[in-house]
Amino acid sequence: MNRIKISVIFTLSLLALLSCGIDEIPYLPQVPEGWITTVRTDRADIKLDPLFFDSISYATGYIIYYKIYIISTVYDTVPELISRNSRISSDYNALRQYTDPTNTSSIPSLNTFKNRGFYELELEKDKIRETVLSKTGVPFSIQFPLRRGEPPFIDITNTPNYIIYRSTDGGAFNPKPDRYFLGSSDLKNYEYATEKSPTINADVSGQSGVSEHAYTSMYIVPVGINKNFSRLYGKPTHISIFKLPES
Repeated sequence: MNRIKISVIFTLSLLALLSCGIDEIPYLPQVPEGWITTVRTDRADIKLDPLFFDSISYATGYIIYYKIYIISTVYDTVPELISRNSRISSDYNALRQYTDPTNTSSIPSLNTFKNRGFYELELEKDKIRETVLSKTGVPFSIQFPLRRGEPPFIDITNTPNYIIYRSTDGGAFNPKPDRYFLGSSDLKNYEYATEKSPTINADVSGQSGVSEHAYTSMYIVPVGINKNFSRLYGKPTHISIFKLPES
């Protein structure tokens, strides 16, 4: 093949490439931190706009990731929990690059949260991504009652409360004593925590000794479907850290 033919082929290939353009990188907007209002360690109000994903065809809704920590000291504020508990601060700081709105290059992957022991929040009787966290999500609140034995729930105006459920990661572990977010003796038992028994309470992080209290940290993440039908993630936003009611 002579040089003229090579030059013609190269030019045609370049023109074809330029005419096609470069595919846009799919982007899912982060839930603004200002849309979340917290009340101590027992409530968070999340303002989701039904039109937030209106023009984004590949968006499918949201996920809430959670992780439970059993500790021996009670704290009244989220900043105290983050600054004084080493396990909570380790996770919070490791995920900060993803939650930081100014760090646009750090986007979570499929394993970002799972590798740190976080799992997807579920509901007792309904599918959370078809109700609370659908693409046309509406404002809701997550409430952890102070009354003993009352399961935490999600509240949406003019809708019956949704009792929240712990994950089983598709059957990979079996939460003890059940899937409610209640501070039972089994949930606070270090022998069942992920460090000792990853097939029982894999969603619970503990430390040796007696743990009298349980807290859970939660993040909300926008999600969608990529062109290859794999899950697409946006930047997460930290919701809050809640104290589990005693069982």
